[in-house]
Order: sequence, then structure tokens, then C-alpha cells
Amino acid sequence: MKISHLTAAFLLNAIGPLFAEERKDADSSTPAVPPVAAIKQSERKSFLEWDYFTGDWGGLRTRVADKGLELGAEYYAEVWGNTTGGLKRGAVYTGLMLLEGHLDFNTLVGWQGASFYTRWLWLSGRDASEDLAGNFLTISYIAGFNTFRNLELWFQQNLFDDKVSIRVGQLAADSEFVISDYGSVFINAAFGWPAFIYLNIPNGGPGYPVGAPAVRLALNPTEDFTFLAAVFQGDVFAQNVNRHGFDWNLNASNGYFWMTEAQWRHDFWLPGQIKVGAWLHTADFPNADGSDSSYWGNYGIYFIVDQMVYREEHPAVSVLSKDGKSVAGKEVAASDNEAQGLGVFARLAFDPQDRNFIGFYAEGGFNYKGLIPTRDNDILGVGIGYAQLTNGAKDVLASEGSVNPDYEIVIEATYQAQITPWLILKPDLQYIIHPGGTRDYGNALILGGRVVVTF
Repeated sequence: MKISHLTAAFLLNAIGPLFAEERKDADSSTPAVPPVAAIKQSERKSFLEWDYFTGDWGGLRTRVADKGLELGAEYYAEVWGNTTGGLKRGAVYTGLMLLEGHLDFNTLVGWQGASFYTRWLWLSGRDASEDLAGNFLTISYIAGFNTFRNLELWFQQNLFDDKVSIRVGQLAADSEFVISDYGSVFINAAFGWPAFIYLNIPNGGPGYPVGAPAVRLALNPTEDFTFLAAVFQGDVFAQNVNRHGFDWNLNASNGYFWMTEAQWRHDFWLPGQIKVGAWLHTADFPNADGSDSSYWGNYGIYFIVDQMVYREEHPAVSVLSKDGKSVAGKEVAASDNEAQGLGVFARLAFDPQDRNFIGFYAEGGFNYKGLIPTRDNDILGVGIGYAQLTNGAKDVLASEGSVNPDYEIVIEATYQAQITPWLILKPDLQYIIHPGGTRDYGNALILGGRVVVTF
């Protein structure tokens, strides 16, 4: 994992004296390659072969990682243009600086199974959906209120040979829950923290770009099966209110947000994964038709399938990781040991009609890793997402003058090009059908792209 966090710098003072010690192999008393030799070996690489844009900091990054503290940073830069339909034609810029830090207490002080993780966001620029398209299946998942915010800050303890883990602190649900591995290559937010949750619970819920205080339990009885359960603060508050991520309020009047998910991985034919999950929110929810009545609680169920259907003839392992995660739940440079070939995915969700904006959601698509010879780590992806408005939401929109409210669809085609280990280029096209779920605006064709630099 490429990670970083500026505030973790204080930890360097605690472990700094250890840097003078020789690194030893875990299974031997014989010293491993001395840091100086490792630095010289690193220096033989050209700039374009470095793992990070800023290199190994003269060997400091490696020495710190060897002691249990992993650091890093990524910057995301996007430009989006609307060529037709939507609210208006034009272009916007969207930016994100991601800072992360991970501390392994077992490596540092011998505290087995204990770790600490934090993730911070510096959001900048504009939201193409808000400014140009007028749609709710948000064009870019990194878009948000411009601020510097903590997304995650948690401690985790693994037990019984990692078969049980408990995580407590500020969590983002989409780091572990409700995400399709193959679908995570896409930029549209609908393929990440999904519309069938963020449009149906207060202020979008505990998914990027706002986390919440939570406790998570994970059970891993076998290599093939994981069960997750978590409870979060019920209301994360609006982004312009919860500016820095620490507006914590566990008052029961805000309700609590529960998630459970079962994950089953298999390799009967080719690697695949099935996830089944459910969520429950304990606050009161108004009737979707706009009347004065309300309901206690809200809930939904979802199903996810990831399946490789063709694997190129290269020695490799499954592309489906047990607990892999990405930037805001997503962007991770393809690793050399991932299988090249064609994978498909699907996600379905059902939420009650009487208290929600979205009642049914479906998505599907494919991505192909290594389609172009000599471009083994590039990924081509095509996906489609469909969000069906509830009957109550349709009635409200119609009463406000909207034309034929019904559903919104996004079709996205993207190509993730691994230019260097530290640089990704990602041209992207999105076609939005019925922006906002109505015929108030014409279908929008969005052209854009992303650059990711790992520092």
C-alpha cells in the first residue's frame, strides 16, 4: 500500500534512533542488504522507473517503512467538459491531494496484530455534475466541498491469526463495504460509494468524502470468506458544515447507520467474488411523496458479482484482493502480479419505495487489463449505471414542474494508462441520460480525464 500522512511525522522522532540498526531477515540472524546498498541500487534506476515521483528520499522512505511506518501522497487532477445537453456547456477543473499514513505496531514494537491508519483529503476545484450536467450520478467521485478534511483515523486489532479484527475510530464505509473490485476503475461516483445509499440517507452517509465515528468487526474464518459488520454515526452533516471531518455527534436522535456484508471469493474456473450486503439506518425518514408522514428507519439490500471470464496466458494471481482498497475507495495502480484479461461485474440494490429517492439501482460492465501488447498494466473499462426513482420522488418532482421524472443512466468508458510507476493518465467519456432523473435537460456528453501522481 502506498501511504502517507503529514501528521505522522512525529512518529519519526520515536523510531528515529532505530534507523541506525541493521535490518535483519525475519527468519535469520544474518543482516539483510544494508540501507546504503539499497540506496545505491535505487539510484541506478532512472527517474521514470522510480516508484514515487519524489523517489526514496535518500533511503529515508525505505528505512521508515522497514520500521513499520508507511508514508506517501497522491495528487489527482481532472478536467471535465460538457459538449451538449445538461445545464450548460463549459469546462471545470477538479483536484484532490490525498495524504495517508499507516503504522504497523507489530513491526515497530512487537504488538502483534495492531495497526493505525489515517487518510486526509485536500479538495479543490469544481463539481462537473453540479456546474455542467445537473445529474445526481456524480461525474467524478473526488468532487466535494473545497476544504482540508480527515476521512479516516482508526486503530485496528487483529486476533486469532487474523481471523478476527476490530477497527475503531473515524471510518469511511466504502473502504471495505459495497464496492465492486472491477467497478472501482471508473471515475463516476455511482460505481463507488453508491447512489442507492448516498441519495437515501442524511447528507450522503459515511462514504467519501466524509467519514464518521464507527466500530467495525471483520471475521475471516477461511481465505475464501469474510464477514463484515459496522455501526456508524447516523448523520455525517453537510460537507460545508462538517468541514474538517470531526463534527462528531452520536446523539440517538440522529440515528445510527449499520452495515453488514458477506464476501465469498472463489477460483472454480477463473477468479471471482460474490458479495451480499444490507444496511439499516435508525433515524426517522419523511415519506418520499412529500407528505407530513414519516417512517422509523430505512434499509436496503445489495448484491455484487466480480468475475474474470478470460485470463491471458501469464503466470499470475487473482485480481480480486481480500481487503484491497484505494484512494477514496478506488484508484490503485495496477500491480505486476495481477492477472491480465477480461473481467465483468454487476451490482444490484433494492430500497423501500415509501421513504427513498432511489428505489432500484443496477450497474454492470467490464474491464480488460493488458489489452494492448506491451501495455500490461493498462486497463480499459466500460460500465453502465441505472438509478430508478421511487414513485414518491417522481410525484414530488412532477409537482415541482419537472418533465416525466423516471430514471437516470450513466454510461462511462475509461482507459487507465500506467505511464510510469508514479504516473497514471486516464482519459474518460461519460454519457448522462435524463440528468436529474427527468427530461428537463437534454442528455449530456461529458469528455474529460484524470492525471494521478504518486509522490
